[in-house]
Amino acid sequence: MKKLNVSELKPGMRFTKPVYLDKENLFITSNTPITDSDLERLKRFGITEVLTHGDILVIDVDPERLETQLEDFIISTIVDEDLLPLKGIYDNLNRIKVQFSNLYKNTFALVQDVYRKVADDKVFDFGPVREQGEALSDFVRTHNNLSYLILGMNNPGYYLYNQITTSTFYALIIGKLLDFSRPKMVDLAISCLVADVGMTKVPATISEKTDQLTDEEYKSILKHTIIGYQVLTQRVKIKNSLAVVALQHHERFDGKGYPQKIAATAIEENARIYAIADNFSALITNRPHRQRVLPHEAIKSMISMDVGKFDLKIVRTFLNQVSLYPVGSCVELSDKRVGIVLAANADKPLRPSIRIIKDEYGTFVRNLVLVDLVKENHLFIVKALDLQEATANS
Repeated sequence: MKKLNVSELKPGMRFTKPVYLDKENLFITSNTPITDSDLERLKRFGITEVLTHGDILVIDVDPERLETQLEDFIISTIVDEDLLPLKGIYDNLNRIKVQFSNLYKNTFALVQDVYRKVADDKVFDFGPVREQGEALSDFVRTHNNLSYLILGMNNPGYYLYNQITTSTFYALIIGKLLDFSRPKMVDLAISCLVADVGMTKVPATISEKTDQLTDEEYKSILKHTIIGYQVLTQRVKIKNSLAVVALQHHERFDGKGYPQKIAATAIEENARIYAIADNFSALITNRPHRQRVLPHEAIKSMISMDVGKFDLKIVRTFLNQVSLYPVGSCVELSDKRVGIVLAANADKPLRPSIRIIKDEYGTFVRNLVLVDLVKENHLFIVKALDLQEATANS
């Protein structure tokens, strides 16, 4: 490996191969931009040289936009041999985090542009929606455990656009688990991206209201599914199979939804999928009329109180992937350590695999510490925590 002087490193630099502090300890993964906090960390530990087999890939033009991540604090990624599969999951997620962040932000920007144009009765090109649907589908089909990155995303901007972006990712995760072909995945993505365009025609005085809605205001909200469907089929002129999710995503599996009160498999499969993804995303997103709930509470709600709303077969498929303590959510263990759920254990949803971020004294750990609760049966999850609050001091 060649040596690099730390003085030569700049914020925004990325390398084609991982960069190491020494022959065993990873500094930063390939294709991950160096941040100011990375350089500060090297300075703090008195490190003057790093090692890599790679070359400089690019220097980002706007290093001020680089975000500090929990991974910025890791100085050693050595783990026991039996934990290497979990380390592989972590390494892949760390490797793709910049790509995911860019994809998320681009999707958010597209949704914002399309929805604002619909609100203003302006014409928009549907081509970018299809292109983004393809990009999202291909990304989800290629990578696993993406909820880890989704729940870690803290994107500023209007809650509705964030919710739609998040919902689309979760819907595609479900589609992948159901073995959808690429064309079906792309159609699902497109349907999800435009599913809530009808909300742009609901007056902000109603959609943003923090008090209880009147009967008339509630009826106005209920109309957004029909309005969205009409916009998509009559103005945008997309095929019915893509627009139907906008119409049906508030139908309930027990027939008590709206607008048509249809039930079970009379509801299109993509609409049943999006209903689950949208509900989960809505519950974990701050809304004008209520605060978000923890992902664990959202899952509990969906498999208990809201049981009649959804296709339980799809809910179980979703649960097997994200866990009762969803991948990417924050938990406290019985030994007082705090961690982020890294991967689900389908046979034991209460015992997922955890990446430890704080020790029992509340101090952020500097090494990669992984715990498989199936193997560490003396440990258990005590409670779910708010990820943003738990990592606020990072």
